[in-house]
Amino acid sequence: MEEQEAEELLGNNFIGPGSLAEITGGFALSIPAEIPEIPFDRETLLNRGKTHLLLLCPSKFADGTDITIRSIREKIAVLGGTPRFYNQDWYQNEEFIDKPLESKWLLVSQSLLDESRAMPADEIIARYRLYSAVELTFAFFANYFVTGGERLWDNDYVWCSDVDDKGDQIYVGRYTDASGLNADGFEIHRHLRIKRNYGVV
Repeated sequence: MEEQEAEELLGNNFIGPGSLAEITGGFALSIPAEIPEIPFDRETLLNRGKTHLLLLCPSKFADGTDITIRSIREKIAVLGGTPRFYNQDWYQNEEFIDKPLESKWLLVSQSLLDESRAMPADEIIARYRLYSAVELTFAFFANYFVTGGERLWDNDYVWCSDVDDKGDQIYVGRYTDASGLNADGFEIHRHLRIKRNYGVV
């Protein structure tokens, strides 16, 4: 599908090269010379146009840095203030933090699918196609900058396809702590699976 047609169908739920090129400063992006073809047909976009965001993912920042969770964190830290990551560092040595973003189009829901809420992680993995942590992290911050502050999954967590070095599933999201007990910020966590070395004494 052509970009112009997709933009006409989705309106504000379309973030293409033009919108991304307008992001300036520390989060400025390198827009690829050849834009990937949109892999979704008209019917799919019509059905999901009001609930999903169609987003172009470039692979690099304007300074040539690969887009990874680590580099996104560094860019956000330089900006200071908001938006920001939640203050945690458990994943600093995990492989998934350096997984580069691929140049592609994402069609991602702006809220959790209701039927997936509170579903066990193993069932989620078996039933759904999951996005990577870097894809969801980029989607969150790119949407924030393009929209002037809109936050995806503001009070919810989203399962990712990545696992940590012990095989525990990664999930991200919930920028705002509704309880007010913790500082706001984009969160990255892991779901601890019960393994053979868990028990009682």
